[in-house]
Amino acid sequence: MYSMLLTAISNLLSKFFDWKKSAAEHQMETDIIDDKKDYKKATDIAEKIIDIAEKYKHEMTMAHRLKFSHLVQSFKKYN
Repeated sequence: MYSMLLTAISNLLSKFFDWKKSAAEHQMETDIIDDKKDYKKATDIAEKIIDIAEKYKHEMTMAHRLKFSHLVQSFKKYN
């Protein structure tokens, strides 16, 4: 009777630790997916900012206009 009880307890502990290990692995995957969603939201916001800034580009100084154009090209290259 005691051996069955010890076997059951050891199986319970084994399954618990397996579950914790699996949960930790899935947490990393979830974090990566959440980060990707956050980057997508940030990219969408940056594109909206660029659209607004494009409307006021003619009011910028020549140096700012060139810098802005360069930054927009760099952004689109990596987006």
